[in-house]
Amino acid sequence: MDRGMASSLLTEKLDRTNYASWSYKMHQYLLGHGYWSYVEGANDAAPESTHRDFPTWEQSASRILYCFASCVGEQLLSYIRDAKTPKGVWENLKKIFVASTTARKLQLRQRDLSVADYTSKTKDICDSLNICDHVCVLHSHIETFCFEV
Repeated sequence: MDRGMASSLLTEKLDRTNYASWSYKMHQYLLGHGYWSYVEGANDAAPESTHRDFPTWEQSASRILYCFASCVGEQLLSYIRDAKTPKGVWENLKKIFVASTTARKLQLRQRDLSVADYTSKTKDICDSLNICDHVCVLHSHIETFCFEV
């Protein structure tokens, strides 16, 4: 990771409205730089502190943690501050936004929306759920509805 890594990511900070796009971009960025294994893979857990690979792991993990901290809004920093690994940060954020997306889905059911607004908002929620590894059955129904209209 070069010095420009975090600054190039600062164009979109994670907030309560953009998890789907932010997590996709962050995933692709870490994957492209060879750091995704620190989130999910062979390097997602720290080796013993006495292991010869620990200093290298710690340095790379610290860079990724800094990247996460630099790319989330201030209101979300407290949710990731206590995580000790990049995997911990990713899982914390995922938990927050899966719960948030579910709550948003329930709110939609209580609103009086036009069909177009309901379809658009439900599709956004389904996209967010799909990114969080939750299968959204409504997604295919919405696409079918959109293409028939």
